[in-house]
Amino acid sequence: MLSAGVFDSVLRDALRVAHRFTRSLADLLRCAGWDLATAAAAVYPGVSYSKPGHCRYALLSRVCLSMFDGFDSYQFGSTGDADTLEGIDLTIRRNESLQQFIEHSDADPMELINSSPDCEFAQFCDRKYKQLIHPGIESSLFGNSDCGKLPVLGVAGPLYELFVAMASSIWTLHRLAWAYDPAVGIFQIGQGAEYSVVYMESIVRSKGFSVSKEHGKMIRPKVGFTVVPGFRLGGTVIQCRVYLDCGKRDGVIGE
Repeated sequence: MLSAGVFDSVLRDALRVAHRFTRSLADLLRCAGWDLATAAAAVYPGVSYSKPGHCRYALLSRVCLSMFDGFDSYQFGSTGDADTLEGIDLTIRRNESLQQFIEHSDADPMELINSSPDCEFAQFCDRKYKQLIHPGIESSLFGNSDCGKLPVLGVAGPLYELFVAMASSIWTLHRLAWAYDPAVGIFQIGQGAEYSVVYMESIVRSKGFSVSKEHGKMIRPKVGFTVVPGFRLGGTVIQCRVYLDCGKRDGVIGE
């Protein structure tokens, strides 16, 4: 059961929900008067986009990196007793993680939060909500009547339900990651790094974008920012999804 293919499949499911949440959030931010291009430039200054609409990848990056922050910790950012966890036998920890993965996969996340507001998953949602939705975004969406009568990010709002679905999928992935021996590792690529097909995949599906020519010579593109982290399962690498900066292409191949 615990193969790289299983993890990759669960990861792809999580990313589909993250994409849906980000699209909905982007639509609401535009409705509230936000300029997404300006916001993207503030998050990743100096990045050149190949198309104006690609600034949405900066928002997707913020969503994904915020949600995956702490993924390499068994506690996933919780305030539990780390010393107590360190004393748990690794085999027991892996078995518990696998059991939690199975149980949570069959659960209704909204029902779980409503019925057990103090459970680990509910606390995880609360932490990630506060980390992702800063007060400026929250006040814009709650205060703009053009974006709907209900508080879209409140417990009765559709975007909050989508947020919880995204949080649930990533929480489930985290439980699965810690069921492996050794636990799945996570990594991301820094801005300006040289593109590598081994560790990276361009988030923009475009043939010929990974390598281009200048003065007749092939040149390597540079990473603008990480959109989705990459993962290591033993000797297997699940590539990090990156946005390539179309304005930074140096390092001539063959020289």
